[in-house]
Amino acid sequence: MTEKTLKIRHNAKLIRLISSLQRFYFRPTFLGTENLVPNKPAMYVGNHTIYGVLDSPILIDYLFTEHKIAVVSLADHMHFHIPIWKEVVKRVGGVDGVQEYAKEAMRQGYSILVFPGGGREVIKRKGEAYQLIWKQRFGFLKLAQEFGYEIAPFVALGGDEVFDLAFDVNVLLKQKWFNKILSNPKIGSLLRQGEVIPSIPKHIIPKRIPFYFKFMPRLSIDQIENMDDMILFRDQLQASIYTEIESLKSYRAHDLEQKTYNKKLRTKNNF
Repeated sequence: MTEKTLKIRHNAKLIRLISSLQRFYFRPTFLGTENLVPNKPAMYVGNHTIYGVLDSPILIDYLFTEHKIAVVSLADHMHFHIPIWKEVVKRVGGVDGVQEYAKEAMRQGYSILVFPGGGREVIKRKGEAYQLIWKQRFGFLKLAQEFGYEIAPFVALGGDEVFDLAFDVNVLLKQKWFNKILSNPKIGSLLRQGEVIPSIPKHIIPKRIPFYFKFMPRLSIDQIENMDDMILFRDQLQASIYTEIESLKSYRAHDLEQKTYNKKLRTKNNF
């Protein structure tokens, strides 16, 4: 497939079905909606939660259904090597996150959902909850600059807490025998030196923890003139997302406390 033949294959009914089930189960709260600008496409950039399949459908459905913002998610390459699953990913708004496809989606006027941490950020290990694993990636900013897209930062809270890990893949990666296997060029390349090997959860069914999403004010990238500017912008963006995650944790604690109090009050008034 070339950029000329890229077809965005949103299946609105499937997205709505998946999102409806997730929204019923996780009862998401959306904050900062005053920062959304429906008539101007942007690049939505945020943190990716564990396994990466719980946050994206909710976001894509919410943005389109409630605000008429059509979003294409740039998905990790590994999704597109799995039969059947790759078709599901396409139908819920995902395209292989290579530059050619991203550029064509942007030419078509779509907003773009980007998780700079990619596949590694969803393969969370013990102690990595809400960590941004962006490495030295700048491609998303170069794309936004090329197409004049503003950066629309957001944060997602709850997804990294729904699974307790029974087996931490770090244990495996410390084994000499396994590193010997990874030294095989084909195997090492396929597994990205172990980066795409997931840790194993204690339970298949996620804990029912309320999700919170917050959309932050858009950021212009007009001031980026050189690589130093880009590094500074990326570092500041990352820092602002970390700050907002902590702020959202505080908001959640107060919100859940208030909801518990209101529930007790209603129960008391019913007697």
